[in-house]
Amino acid sequence: MKKIIRADEMGFCMGVERAVSIVQAIADDKSENRAATLGPIIHNQQIVDKFAKQGIPAINSVDDIEQGKVVIRAHGIPLSEKRELEAKNIEIIDGTCPKVIASQKIVQKYSAQGYHIVIVGDRSHGEIKGLAGYAAEFDIIESAEEAKSLSIPVKTMVISQTTIKEREFESVCRVLLDSNPSIKIHNSICSATNDRQMAVRKLAQEVDAVIVIGGINSANTQRLYLTVKEMGKPCWHISGADEIPRELEPYDTIGLTAGASTPEWIIEEVENILKSI
Repeated sequence: MKKIIRADEMGFCMGVERAVSIVQAIADDKSENRAATLGPIIHNQQIVDKFAKQGIPAINSVDDIEQGKVVIRAHGIPLSEKRELEAKNIEIIDGTCPKVIASQKIVQKYSAQGYHIVIVGDRSHGEIKGLAGYAAEFDIIESAEEAKSLSIPVKTMVISQTTIKEREFESVCRVLLDSNPSIKIHNSICSATNDRQMAVRKLAQEVDAVIVIGGINSANTQRLYLTVKEMGKPCWHISGADEIPRELEPYDTIGLTAGASTPEWIIEEVENILKSI
């Protein structure tokens, strides 16, 4: 039997817990009108599929929504999409993470003051697309290497995706400061992201191999996986128990961590199967 050690920080974060609870309350109230989420409510396909079976599907476009109520996903949406929903008289229930809402307000505030906005994060991620929707002029960059070729106005504000690594953001900011010392910097990385990064580093030092559980599109889950890989520790990123790799067999002590969108029941399922190997 293998020894399983859990990371100190794992499972739903505050923003995910809030968004999932909002949708679950609608699903449980049979008197509610037809509802949908605009985009996947969180980056976890099992949760998205569960709500779809309960009558709350994920709709990918505002154009496909004509009536009922809509829950905005935890990662948020561009301001233009909110206005489209309002123009259709769709009832909006905002499931956006409060920390993401705070970032949206900061982008909107500085943009209104004439600042060029630089957003640091995954350009294909829903949160980044939403933030960009609050800026009049913006650039999205993913790395310090990209920052080297970026020409920005004197009046520039730089903001981070909530789920990137602290070191990623700092390396980008160093490059931008070298070319424009007057930029304003807003570090909006969620504290839960940093806590999980620290916890997985500690975990990796105590085990033979690590399993990271979470959606394939989950940015914070991917970064947990990359952190362990960078430490040289054997590591696998899986979305559920059916993906547990056979390559784990030689390892006696397995570390277990999970992204912020991974429900406890999936973690427990993986843990129980690992213990039986």
